[in-house]
Amino acid sequence: MACRKIMTEDELKDMMNSSALSDILDRGQSSDKEGSDCEVNDVVMEDSDDYDDDSVVDKPYEPSDTSSGSESDEIVRAHKKRRISTPAKRGASVGDLPLFPLPPYPDSDIDDPDVAGPSGLQPSPTPASATPAEPGPRRRGRRHAGDDEVPPVVAGPSGLQPSPTNASATSAKPVPRRRGRQHAGDDEVPPVVQYRTSTIASVSGFQWSTRPQTSSKTRVAARNVVHETLGPTHDAQNALSYRECFNLFWNDRMIEEVREWTNAKIRQEAAKYGRVQVTQAPVTLLELKALIGILIFAGSQKDNHMSTREMWRVMSSPVYRAVMSVGRFEFLINCLRFDDPDTRVERRATDKFAPIRKIWDIFSDNCRRMYTPSEHLCVDEQLVAFRGRCPFRMYIPLKPAKYGLKIFMLTDNETKYLCAAIPYLGKGTVESVFGENLGHTVIKSLARPYFRSNLNITADNWFTSVPMVTDLLTNCGLTYVGTIRHNKREIPLQMKEVADRDPGSSAFAFIKDITILSYVSRKASKAKKNVMLLSSMHTQPSIGDSGKPEIIEFYNSTKGGVDTFDQMCGAYSTARKTRRWTLCMFYAMLNAGLINAWIIHGLNKQRTGGHFIQRKAFLQELALDLMKPHAQHRLNESRISQSLRLNICSVFQLPSTGRLGIGASDALIPSACLTLLDCATTAFKPLPHGIGLH
Repeated sequence: MACRKIMTEDELKDMMNSSALSDILDRGQSSDKEGSDCEVNDVVMEDSDDYDDDSVVDKPYEPSDTSSGSESDEIVRAHKKRRISTPAKRGASVGDLPLFPLPPYPDSDIDDPDVAGPSGLQPSPTPASATPAEPGPRRRGRRHAGDDEVPPVVAGPSGLQPSPTNASATSAKPVPRRRGRQHAGDDEVPPVVQYRTSTIASVSGFQWSTRPQTSSKTRVAARNVVHETLGPTHDAQNALSYRECFNLFWNDRMIEEVREWTNAKIRQEAAKYGRVQVTQAPVTLLELKALIGILIFAGSQKDNHMSTREMWRVMSSPVYRAVMSVGRFEFLINCLRFDDPDTRVERRATDKFAPIRKIWDIFSDNCRRMYTPSEHLCVDEQLVAFRGRCPFRMYIPLKPAKYGLKIFMLTDNETKYLCAAIPYLGKGTVESVFGENLGHTVIKSLARPYFRSNLNITADNWFTSVPMVTDLLTNCGLTYVGTIRHNKREIPLQMKEVADRDPGSSAFAFIKDITILSYVSRKASKAKKNVMLLSSMHTQPSIGDSGKPEIIEFYNSTKGGVDTFDQMCGAYSTARKTRRWTLCMFYAMLNAGLINAWIIHGLNKQRTGGHFIQRKAFLQELALDLMKPHAQHRLNESRISQSLRLNICSVFQLPSTGRLGIGASDALIPSACLTLLDCATTAFKPLPHGIGLH
């Protein structure tokens, strides 16, 4: 039996420095061929931490399997053990270790003759003993945060080959956590699926390329360059006061149209009374504006769901009583009309929206003319709550209101400005075009004023289709990003399968200027939910800082324009309970006009260096501005009481002494009455101007 010799540190150093080292190594390599039952761990060293000889460490060496127990074999095994442990001892980082990046795409600038052709992508073999190299060039379409973040190739439906794993990387220091991601190791880097074939096809035969069709080294595509500057147009840049901003969208032409047909209804209703009183008198332009002012003020105070009797109580806000009586308010609301009743039946035969179509078209045109949107637009639907009778009322169980009138909206994602809107009427919503579905036609109708502007539209899967995205890009000069349903005939089967996909993995496919993405969610609660998106704005399989594809990051940041606009409408809504759908749409237009007016006011103030005002304060100041002319006119009426005169003067800050009217009540106001009035109206104070967003 051979005895094993235990070597001391000094003996080992002398042996390593001797000239016979090369002979020993040669004998150790030759003994590898004979086979052995001994292992490296059979060599015991007393102290190996002080050994640091670069000339020996850098020398490649293969493991020995010799069964010999000779002194030279033991030295060789000890040398191997030191060589492997030295890089970790010296503090080598992941950046110092050899890397195994994904194979470059055919159009990449990286030349690699070992990469396979279109029939399959195979990583180039890298020797395990490769010396540490400098970090390579950044991968196309990704933000480079370190060599350790290169996503590995994962197995996919077409039989993909995984990248080789570097055995020495496991002994390196931990990689720092990436922002916005939970880090549990190097395997947490989101994988990107690479297909073996150069093309994949759908059931219908639609062909997709598995390689990007545009090089990442090229400059920004012309379709993604926007030349116009967002903000108010020339027609709206001079609107600085509250009423001027409101008049941009609800001008005198619209209000006069409402007044004309409201008076026609008033005359019809007044004929039912034996004696016409002041309550049934025709409405004037000032009084109609004051009525709108009451609706705006009630919305800002969240009184729109209160009964009118409760709003006009003595203990409530004195504003309502200062403008008109409760009976007059109820009568005018019931008589509001927006079109000619004599021709309504004829127009309704071809247009379900005829009772309010005229002022809707004026309002939509005003919204389009007063503002130039930013580069990112959002298209979605708004459901205006309504439970009355209507031929195009919708039921959407996922919406808070469930029942209501659906409106397709195009908003600016940056400011939430409403650029265009189309009411959903069922069949006949928009003029149908051969070869286009309803979502395709709606998108083009909403975006028509912005053709050839290179703006981007973000929408959900109800609108998205490959023909629509191609049409927008080719014929309309607009890019598009949106989710797409799995049942579309152009989607390849390989991107629908998720059984062999890892959570967080992404698969890309391309045609000329369009990219389709399949992303498997990382969340365990969503059990491999496959989210598919279509984009004509992105051309590379890029992964963002959050670990998700850049297409998803972009979609999440631009999809909420209409939803935020809907929330703003509900926060200070002017809508009151009604069974008439035309009045419901009137309230919806009023809410939209107020939001647009506030946005224009804020942008103009920002440009001129003025003071930005909160939305609630803006609404209250605008309401008082609309109500004040009619309240001043009431002071000239001889039938109002003295207490009402005091209320009007206090609310609208009119002179509290002097002659207030004409006729029997033409007298000075006693100072004692003014003191009592001040005590009764302390609940209402002038509204301060503030800053912020509500």
